[in-house]
Amino acid sequence: MIKKLFYAVRFMTSLPLPWDDNEDLVQVSRSSGMFPLVGFIIAFLLYSVYLLSSEIFSDLTTAFLQTLAWVLLTGGLHLDGLSDTMDGLGSRQNRERTLDIMKDSHIGAFGALSLILQLLAKTLLCFEINALDPSFILLVPTTARWGQLLSIRFFSPARKDGMGRFFQEYMRFRELLMGLITILAVFVLTNHILQLLVLPFHALYVLVTSQSISRKLGGLTGDVYGFICETGETILLFLMLILHFFVIQIF
Repeated sequence: MIKKLFYAVRFMTSLPLPWDDNEDLVQVSRSSGMFPLVGFIIAFLLYSVYLLSSEIFSDLTTAFLQTLAWVLLTGGLHLDGLSDTMDGLGSRQNRERTLDIMKDSHIGAFGALSLILQLLAKTLLCFEINALDPSFILLVPTTARWGQLLSIRFFSPARKDGMGRFFQEYMRFRELLMGLITILAVFVLTNHILQLLVLPFHALYVLVTSQSISRKLGGLTGDVYGFICETGETILLFLMLILHFFVIQIF
């Protein structure tokens, strides 16, 4: 269990953990069940940034620093997937050409625009969330990484090789269940039971988006998993704001 967490932290973050050339790649792929726990580690560090920054800086600067920490902690892994996916889908080319564009290391107009909007959205939504309850951030990276597990488990890879096939081939139902147990535990232990209402809406977003992209590409890729995670985090922040609004209106 600890070794799988080590694999997951190394894969999903920019933390400088060593890599052994003789690693069991099957076990690395099955570390996916730990992705939500890694998300919680990231979330806890983001919450720590809030606690430290809010004592010194303004609310808006604090939100910006959280977004900056978000990028640094993940090494821009999922942002890269977001930009590549948007470049590919925005090109409106056929399947083969779209996959080639997504694989290209150069960023295009759609990719650049998506990065700008994503970082701006995260900063502003963090600002809004912090005004309600800054501990809500603990739920976001955690849940978004479970969304990735849904995409990996239920949709075929688009390429014969690559990261998508690597994880999809070896991931089992137990990894998906482990991820679900993790996020439910986080919601309960942080005393955010009401916010569990965002889970079905987030899951619906992940499944509908994955299905739409899979139909276009003939499956999903590692870039799309990053896209699902990044956009899922934004959707979750937004859903929590909407949920809070309706709760206030009702009660």
